[in-house]
Amino acid sequence: MTAPRNPTDVAPTVHSLDPAALGTDADPLALDSRSPVGTYALVFDAPETTIDVGALGEHRLSAGAYVYVGSAFGTGGLRRVLRHRRVAAGDHDARHWHVDYLGGSPAVDLARVVCVTDRDVECAVATELASSLGPAGVDGFGSSDCSCDAHLARGDSVETAIPLVEEAFRSKM
Repeated sequence: MTAPRNPTDVAPTVHSLDPAALGTDADPLALDSRSPVGTYALVFDAPETTIDVGALGEHRLSAGAYVYVGSAFGTGGLRRVLRHRRVAAGDHDARHWHVDYLGGSPAVDLARVVCVTDRDVECAVATELASSLGPAGVDGFGSSDCSCDAHLARGDSVETAIPLVEEAFRSKM
């Protein structure tokens, strides 16, 4: 009999998920039960709009894809993504994080969730996306606990942003 492999010996998988599948029987991460920890990216589709980002103030956003990169290593793990989905759906009004102001805007749609479990690649992926997609122009967004300029990048469209997000995760693991 072969001994089970150590989870750190297994190549991590980048999950690219339809937000509607999260918390359902089709959820490969089973985020509604014992949730794994990891790093995630939320890909939003936004028209030209203005959002108030709490202490960061009001910001005019050009139309395009906005990608927020965060991590969830606390007791709730990646279940945090379910909360972000509820905010984006209008089912949860509390605004705790910068991304809540973006995702909670009625004009903005959550189009994709990309994540990896058991890896802390938040800053590395955020930096890569700022380079490959471009910065979103909201300094300090999502980066109040690190030295990054922001954890929000902007691309021209969701269709072109998603593959770049997936590749950024693969390249940083």
